[in-house]
Amino acid sequence: MTRFNDFRIELNNYMKKHCESRRDILNTAISDLINGGGKRLRPIMINIAASFGNYNKDKIIQLASGIELLHMATLVHDDIIDEGKLRRGRETAQHRFGKNIAVFVGDYLLAKSYILFSNNLSRKGLNSLNKTVRLICEGEIAQFQEKYNYHVTVRDYLKRIRRKTALLFGLSTYLGAYESGLRDNLLHHLYNFGLELGMSFQIQDDLLDFTGDEEKTGKKVGQDMAAGIYTLPVICLLEDGNYQKKAWQLLRQGDFTEGDIKQITKMVKESDSLNRSKTMGERFLTRAIKHLKSLPAGKPRDDLYYIIDWQSSREK
Repeated sequence: MTRFNDFRIELNNYMKKHCESRRDILNTAISDLINGGGKRLRPIMINIAASFGNYNKDKIIQLASGIELLHMATLVHDDIIDEGKLRRGRETAQHRFGKNIAVFVGDYLLAKSYILFSNNLSRKGLNSLNKTVRLICEGEIAQFQEKYNYHVTVRDYLKRIRRKTALLFGLSTYLGAYESGLRDNLLHHLYNFGLELGMSFQIQDDLLDFTGDEEKTGKKVGQDMAAGIYTLPVICLLEDGNYQKKAWQLLRQGDFTEGDIKQITKMVKESDSLNRSKTMGERFLTRAIKHLKSLPAGKPRDDLYYIIDWQSSREK
């Protein structure tokens, strides 16, 4: 994603300035989050989508910062719920400062994001944002309630990741496009490009939970499964007649040992689960490309093709 380094630097600087507080602990926690890396994919997509229309740099950097701060807030709250110690190889806010402070950090980021949104979004844009945030919350609750549920289906999973991840991708391209004056077909294709890319992105994340290099991903192999979050590779394993019975026996007990995690990971890799999951992720990527082909040629479209190429081979 080096193609967008200049934009990322500008974005990080703006977020730091916008989030400055009189409370040192907030400044430290937020600085840790911003300096902790991250792809900045959602704000990058806002910026690219806006480039198809009447581009206003000041407005777009604020909207891009808003979407990233909103995303960061959800990550901070996720880490509290999951009692996560590390994210991207760095100590989480809840582990470093405690859960109470981490709640305030997440709330502060959310408030700061909404200041940017309220100052820059049209009424329709704000309504779309609010609806998306509501659905994201419902998706997170669904994931929490489905923990250790070995009866979860592929359909359940796809519905969950659509709300949990893909909708924010779609919102990013939608807001960039709509707030830059785009309507009708262009708006439709940019929104759906973001949505389909988001589905593919989450499936790839869930594949990397089993196949990724811990140094690159910043998380242990099988971490989601250990937390009771059964993602697509595990669901595919549960549907595989050759492994179904043994997988059920291990997954229904819930409280996993290191040996259990290694055994399930081994079965996921030996079975066709990874290939099935990868094929499904590629299907969503193909749909994203279909929408991309309907956009006008030029640098913005080339940038989106660059993201497609990166997504198809990313390792973290």
